[in-house]
Amino acid sequence: MKTMIERLPAILLFALLSQVAQADCDFDDFPTQDGMQLATVAEAMQWNNLPMSVKGFRTEAPVEVLRGFYAERWEGAVDFTEFGAWQQILHINDDCMMMVQLRSAEGQTQGRLMLVNPPDEEGSSRPLGGGVPMPPDAVVVTDMQNQDSYRDGQLVMLLYPDGLDAATRWYETEMVRSGWQLNRRQYSQNNATLIYGKGREQLSVVFLRTAGEQTQILLNRVDR
Repeated sequence: MKTMIERLPAILLFALLSQVAQADCDFDDFPTQDGMQLATVAEAMQWNNLPMSVKGFRTEAPVEVLRGFYAERWEGAVDFTEFGAWQQILHINDDCMMMVQLRSAEGQTQGRLMLVNPPDEEGSSRPLGGGVPMPPDAVVVTDMQNQDSYRDGQLVMLLYPDGLDAATRWYETEMVRSGWQLNRRQYSQNNATLIYGKGREQLSVVFLRTAGEQTQILLNRVDR
């Protein structure tokens, strides 16, 4: 529930919603090259209310060979971009969006296959950030839910229009009022961490000071 997945460019999601019909794909529809070793990363995930599934892969084939493979399979409907050390291959069809993220590592090519489907009726109406405590003035940047059968979790990033001290005070008051128990508190000049527990749930709240006296808040809720 971290790294590249939570940083998918919003413009791609806008393109998906504006172009696809209410249909969906599964990994049987995702082309893979012979020799790819696949492993499930997330079977059922929601990224800003869009259903997402992720598989990791590794292969002996060089990056250039995989780029050529997908350029041929998705000819006329493929886009190549870079994100840091990662290369990205994007394909949008009438049913879904498919993205390959890949890079060379340890003499192999490693990466992820990401499959994003249009939201269902229930998902499209769910307010982003629902399920975690959120200050009234905060804006949801990303909301990612892991709905795999073995564990339930949610990762939400907020932008709060006030300073770090005001943000931490709100959570210290609200969490006690809502029945959460503080398990750990850590402060420094530019960041803070609060970790709470209630029943089987754990919620960590990380605060990062940003320019302009705003605060970035990262909430990670998991079932223990």
